[in-house]
Amino acid sequence: MLRTSEILERLVAHETEETVSLGEIVQRLRARSFGVLLILFAAPMLIPTPPGFSTFAGALIAVVALQFVTMRRSIWLPRRLARRPVQTAFLARVVGWTAPKLKRIERWSRPRAVGMTRLRARRPLGVLILLLATIMALPIPVIGNTPPAIAIVLMGFGMIERDGAWVGAGVAVGFVAIGLIAGLALGLGAAAEAWLPASWIAWLPG
Repeated sequence: MLRTSEILERLVAHETEETVSLGEIVQRLRARSFGVLLILFAAPMLIPTPPGFSTFAGALIAVVALQFVTMRRSIWLPRRLARRPVQTAFLARVVGWTAPKLKRIERWSRPRAVGMTRLRARRPLGVLILLLATIMALPIPVIGNTPPAIAIVLMGFGMIERDGAWVGAGVAVGFVAIGLIAGLALGLGAAAEAWLPASWIAWLPG
C-alpha cells in the first residue's frame, strides 16, 4: 500500500501542464480522494498563502466534510468546482512542503483502531471537520487558521493510513482549536462589554 507521502508526490511527479483541474485530481486519487483532499486543502494554511485563500480552502473542505456527513463512498464535486484549475506550481509547492513532514510521522503509523477510519465513523468526523472548516474560513485574529488546519491534516493522514490513532489525534487537536477559538470569542466579548459602557457614557450629553 502506498504511503500518504508517496500518493502526494505521484500526484505532481509527471505533471507537465501549467494547471490541473480539481476533477482530474479527484479522478487520479480515486478511493483515497477524501483523505488526500483534506490534506491538500488544509496544508496550505500552514504556509504563506495569498489573502482570502483560507476562505476558498475552507469552502472546499466543507464540500468534503458534507460528503462525510452523508456517508458517500466517493467524492462528488459540482461541475463548476470540478472544472476549477489549480496551478501545478502551487500544487507542487504544497506537496513539496507537506510530503517530507508526513514521511517523518509515517514510521509511527500503521493500521490500528481502523473503526475510526471506516464509513460509519465519517458522519461524526464530518461534523467536526465542517466546524473546523468554517473556523478556518473566518478572518480570526491572533490564533489564525493553523490549529484547525493541523487537525484536518492529521485526520486526513489517519484515514489514508487506516490509522485510527492519528485520526484520534486530529480530533483532539480539533477540539483544542475549537476551545481556543471559543476562549478568544469570550475574551473579545468580555473586553467589548467592559469597553462599550464607557464609550456610551462619554457620548451622553453633559
